[in-house]
Amino acid sequence: MLANCSTWREMPSDDEGTIDPAQLTLRPFSASDDAEVTSWFPDAGALRFFAGRRLTWPLDSEQWASIRADPATRAWTAVLGDDPTPVGHAEMVDEPGGLVQFTLLAIAPSLRGQHLGKEVVGQMVEKAREGGYRLVYLFVHPDNATAIRGYRSHGFEPAEELDSAHGLRLELRLGGA
Repeated sequence: MLANCSTWREMPSDDEGTIDPAQLTLRPFSASDDAEVTSWFPDAGALRFFAGRRLTWPLDSEQWASIRADPATRAWTAVLGDDPTPVGHAEMVDEPGGLVQFTLLAIAPSLRGQHLGKEVVGQMVEKAREGGYRLVYLFVHPDNATAIRGYRSHGFEPAEELDSAHGLRLELRLGGA
């Protein structure tokens, strides 16, 4: 599923080979990331699990290009250390009234379970704070218990109004604007 599996062994890690989430940084999502990130979604079910209805199967570069072209959307690629290989992808969409929606967060399949998603969420929350947003919200697949726990660890709480068509709605109040 990964384009270059040997790259993963060279990523920043401790002496035991564990990936260090503190080495993770977000950089702007570029067209050179399209193929790798697309490979993380092998079928329509996997895409829907992580992207909801925002993207459609089969995923292609045109969809990624439209995300990059949307002035309301900010998209990042997560990388570890100096290695340019994508290990994660994250997006947020500006909305009126001081709101921002986290619309997509995905970690490379071979690196899931190493707390990288939690680090990406933390960095996205910080970007939302810096942007002066008062509320961050997102929808998560109700069967994605790992993601729900990760979001809750950052202070996200279930919304009063649930939107079952899009998944479980979680919110984080930041103050801000």
